[in-house]
Amino acid sequence: MILTSSFIRALRLAIVLIVVPLTSFAQQLLNKPVAISVKGQPVSEVLKMIGVQGNFYFSYNSNIISGDSLVSLNVTRKSVSDVLFQLFGDKYQYKEKGDYLIILPAARDRTMVLTGYIVDQETNAPVDYASVYSRQLLISTMSEDDGHFRLKVRERAFPVHVVVSKVGYADTTIVFDNPGKTEMRVLINQKAVELDPLIVRYSEGESTWLGRLFLSAKTRMQSRNISRFFVALPYQASLTPGLGTHGRMSPQVVNKFSLNILGGYTAGVNGAEIAGGFNISRQDVRYVQIAGVFNVVSGKVDGVQVAGFHNQIIDSLSGVQVSGFSGIVKKQIAGVQVSGFLSRGGEGMSGAQVAGALNLLKGQGSGAQISGAYNQASENFNGVQITGAANLAKKTMVGMQITGGLNIAREELRGMQLGTFNYAKNLKGFQLGIINVADSSSGASFGLINIIRKSTSNISVFAMETTPFNVAWKMGTHRFYSILTAGTDAGAEKRTYQFGAGFGKEFFPFRKVGFFTELMSLNMFQGDWENTPVMHRLQVAATWKPSKRIVIFAGPAYSFYYNDLRESKPGYKSFPPSGYPSTKISNKVTSWLGWQGGISWRYGRL
Repeated sequence: MILTSSFIRALRLAIVLIVVPLTSFAQQLLNKPVAISVKGQPVSEVLKMIGVQGNFYFSYNSNIISGDSLVSLNVTRKSVSDVLFQLFGDKYQYKEKGDYLIILPAARDRTMVLTGYIVDQETNAPVDYASVYSRQLLISTMSEDDGHFRLKVRERAFPVHVVVSKVGYADTTIVFDNPGKTEMRVLINQKAVELDPLIVRYSEGESTWLGRLFLSAKTRMQSRNISRFFVALPYQASLTPGLGTHGRMSPQVVNKFSLNILGGYTAGVNGAEIAGGFNISRQDVRYVQIAGVFNVVSGKVDGVQVAGFHNQIIDSLSGVQVSGFSGIVKKQIAGVQVSGFLSRGGEGMSGAQVAGALNLLKGQGSGAQISGAYNQASENFNGVQITGAANLAKKTMVGMQITGGLNIAREELRGMQLGTFNYAKNLKGFQLGIINVADSSSGASFGLINIIRKSTSNISVFAMETTPFNVAWKMGTHRFYSILTAGTDAGAEKRTYQFGAGFGKEFFPFRKVGFFTELMSLNMFQGDWENTPVMHRLQVAATWKPSKRIVIFAGPAYSFYYNDLRESKPGYKSFPPSGYPSTKISNKVTSWLGWQGGISWRYGRL
């Protein structure tokens, strides 16, 4: 036993005496001190000078080191390894063999694969579609159906902290200390799912039909798994979602500049994003986002968004949105939305919507809707609606509705409606159109037909000095009503027909005695439609109500008669009528004082 112990001690001593000198010899070339001072000398000459001072030779391939490259160097008593690092950095590795120092390319960083299984701790069942990622390295993968995952990592990145995330489970962090640590079994715990508004918001953009069409199921699942980790980086370049500088982690990165050749999927933009095809952002976009086809943003847009086909913002817009076909903002619009076909705002607007066909606004609006076909505001609108076909304000409209077709204010109108057909439930403004309808009115309706449902209108039968048989339809309110009238005479050889329109105002309509004033414009047909005389007439009449619905009226009138014909046609009555005081203003215009009188029947709400 003693001999054995003595033998072992002697063997250890022999090994030390042999190995230590060999080790010292192996490192002696790189550790030798040298002093070099050169300026603008070829690399080959500098290497020779180092070899002369160290009493050794360099060996290298001229294909990896250009010997005629000029360098400058000034060192005093530095080791050969330090001098070589100053010359080449870490581009090369060095191997000593006898009196030669061999220069070789630096060893490439090897890629290792981390593997393991994700398992539910409670049920011991494999967990599929769990996201496995590194926050520092911005790399990720997902578990397969059997819970198995593979994550590629560069060897120099160890130790690696890896996070496992899955909807419905608590995040779990594991540490891989070295490349040899593989096939780990990772247990994750279920947790109660809380309705986090951030999670819901960030998933909306990818859940649109465009998101489902252009993003894979695994990409959408990973975005839901990793819902709270985001990082800001200077730039991104990608070909398609997941194939770019940030790989599958691009939905977690907010970029200052993003260039997407076909399409990109990012966390957001804080600068500019340009895509040949499409951009999909999980959070907010600031400043500029441009796409050849479409943009989809789950958060807010503060700046300019331009797309050749479609723009969709899940949150709100503060700036300008321009779309070749359609633009949709789910919440508030503060700015301008321009689309070739459809513009839609969800909660409200303060600015302008301009579309070639449709503008739809669900919330309140303040500004302008301009469309070639149809404008709709579901809540109150304060501003201007202009379209070629129809304007609709479902609640209060304060401003103007202008169209060649239909204007509708379903609650209250404070302003003006200008169109072919106008409707307001409660009119506190002005209607100008061919047909005007209101349930109630404290304003004025001016058109061919004006109907106020909760008011009285009159049908009058009356006589006047020009034609003894006349009928008139007086529509509106006592404050302002329009008139359609027609009449004829019976005394002349050939009858004169008159027809026209006007407006008037009634004073003291709810008393027994009152009066009204009216202004009329009448055409007098006397056998020639091309040269029909025109009579403008101001008439005033006192009224007496023997009952609620019967009104008897009479009063004076003053007429201005314009006739382009020098002589009246034979058989027709001439004007002014004989016996009435008249004034000849010109060869074509004559005026006289006349009268009117008749009876009216009131219908509608008294």
